[in-house]
Amino acid sequence: MLTAAVVMMTGTIVQAGPLDGLDPSDLQKARNVTLVTEEYPPYNFIESGQLRGVGAEVVQAMALAIGYHKEIEVLPWKRVLLRLEDEAEIGGFSMTRTAQREEQYAWVGPIVKASVGMYQLVGRTPPLRSIEGLRHVEAIGVQAGGAHEQALRTYGFENLEPIYNQGSSIQMLAAGRIDLLVSSDIELFEQLNKTALTREDLELVYSFGRGDLYLAFSKQISASALQVWQSAYDHIVENEEFGRIMAKHGVMDDQHPLLEGDLSIGQ
Repeated sequence: MLTAAVVMMTGTIVQAGPLDGLDPSDLQKARNVTLVTEEYPPYNFIESGQLRGVGAEVVQAMALAIGYHKEIEVLPWKRVLLRLEDEAEIGGFSMTRTAQREEQYAWVGPIVKASVGMYQLVGRTPPLRSIEGLRHVEAIGVQAGGAHEQALRTYGFENLEPIYNQGSSIQMLAAGRIDLLVSSDIELFEQLNKTALTREDLELVYSFGRGDLYLAFSKQISASALQVWQSAYDHIVENEEFGRIMAKHGVMDDQHPLLEGDLSIGQ
């Protein structure tokens, strides 16, 4: 199990940041917060001994603005959640913000803006003409045990192919082992980089909408520390650093699904 702490700033000495006009005591409280994450590419992962990924890069940009230079701990996700329950001045990422979690944490973000949908190879025959038609393809690839597998089973879908190794999902689609693949645009972009396929080879069939991820703090965090981290997020959005990171990691804002409508139980 991965329990290593990772030096976040890649050896860079942190100088005064653009938020140093804030109250020094508030800034110090924000710098004293502990940050934890998990190994979950492409959002946060260790490569060559450094913490990388789209969520990690956004948090690093926020930290640079604050002058934060503590280490980020990389832990199994269950331990991340336990730490958030047991400690006061702590934040974890990248976390999906759900109705069930809303009152459990204090939120900053979204640090990752992602869209989730069903994708197919361009030129599929016969073409899909309705949401009902999704039920009649042979196999829809979906992350095993994930939120979208659970939701689709709730909607009565029986033609699901649970995928335990997300890194193989594009190959499964290309080989015809699955007809459709449920994926975020960021995960899709990451996998395409490892194949001969391009974005032009795939088309969005159905959109589940946004699947944004956040930096979640313990509910007990001090209000002043939380506000500093929020100010850091606002800063990187305003100076367009946030948008640059999203574009670098393949966030696609111009997609239009082939099928319109909402999945619901009984459809």
